[in-house]
Amino acid sequence: MDRKRDKLGIQILRSSIPKRCICPSCGMEQRFVKDREHLIRVKDLSLDQPTLLLVRRISAKCLNPICSRKSFVLPTPGIEKYQRVTQRAKDEALDKNVLDNIPYHRTACSLSRLNTSGTKSSLDRWKRKEAHRYDFKQIIDQMGFSGILTIDEYKPKKAQHYDLMAADAMKWRILYLESMLSSPTRAGTLSRGSIEQFCWHLKAFGVNPWAIIFDLLAAYPKQVKKVWPKIVIQYDYFHVMQQIHKYLKNALLHFRRQLKGELLEPFRQQLWENKWRLLKNMENWTVKDHRIIPELIEYYRDTPVETILMFKEQLHQLFNTCDTKAEAYAKRDSLSKEKWWQDSWHLSKIMQFLMSSRFEYMITYLGDRRIPRSGNMENLIAIWRQMEKVRRGFKTEQGRQNHLKLYQVKHYLRNISAENSGKLTTS
Repeated sequence: MDRKRDKLGIQILRSSIPKRCICPSCGMEQRFVKDREHLIRVKDLSLDQPTLLLVRRISAKCLNPICSRKSFVLPTPGIEKYQRVTQRAKDEALDKNVLDNIPYHRTACSLSRLNTSGTKSSLDRWKRKEAHRYDFKQIIDQMGFSGILTIDEYKPKKAQHYDLMAADAMKWRILYLESMLSSPTRAGTLSRGSIEQFCWHLKAFGVNPWAIIFDLLAAYPKQVKKVWPKIVIQYDYFHVMQQIHKYLKNALLHFRRQLKGELLEPFRQQLWENKWRLLKNMENWTVKDHRIIPELIEYYRDTPVETILMFKEQLHQLFNTCDTKAEAYAKRDSLSKEKWWQDSWHLSKIMQFLMSSRFEYMITYLGDRRIPRSGNMENLIAIWRQMEKVRRGFKTEQGRQNHLKLYQVKHYLRNISAENSGKLTTS
């Protein structure tokens, strides 16, 4: 017992006494009249030894005769009311949890190396209290929205519902997320009302985009235009290519299934191993690809494989070499009239997809170069999933939103606090 006391560093912290003070109850500025004082024990960070601060808390009398409070405690810089650790110890714990993506139990262990402590329940309480000081409207206003919005749905870990996530397509920053109701008629999809409701929430936060990027979900365009009637729509290039490559891959596998018998087993294995390599664009080829792919193309000449690769190259030119929307329409119409690919059901489905009214939203970026053709939403969702993974999923929606608030403040806004920002104030 005595040995532990010998290793404990005790410091007495005396705060200066002001000449004037303000009562937090009535707001009256008045001269300082001391009522009483007491000491509280507060833990602090230290690399050398456990440090305990004895902080003098001074109470002042309220001189306002109509005030309901007779006295009040003067604030102590760096130490919050009722807090048993210093603000820098609390900030260190939150930085580890939010920025370094360390779960509560490991954060508590790392605090012990800094000769202080914090239980999982304490860390959760600090985090919840810090997050409640901010609201999304003020954070989004401080981040500065670029005007181009991207939204996408994702399924949280250990959840039976889908969340909608909104982000800034130009700055690659998550703006907001919220749990949404599933469609009552189509399992695994969002209801139309949920999408509209989510957009109204964004509008209430001051998000008024002139352009938006989303995936191929059919409900998006109509529901988004209910909130922003004049908005410009761009289908996410990633999801467009995902739809096209699904049919290209299935076309290759359909040809592979036609290779029957033991003699053709090596060819079936070869196509299976190289199905994604064959569908790569040339600018993405590796050194190994430059050695293998030309051999495969030469070997499968005059087969459906050659047809599939030629069709893929035509689509690549359509989306990557056209400079105007008129040129893209002309190239699409020219390809649709050619006969060499029409024997393939899978390629016909791709052309049917391109000939639909959706094509207008696929090439919006050609009409306005300020609009990116992809919103980068998949990367942002991947980052968010890493935060979910170390926690085995957030337990509540409020927990997810609290974590997002602190991530926005500490990462995007570089730890701008509520006290030193003119715009980011406590709620």
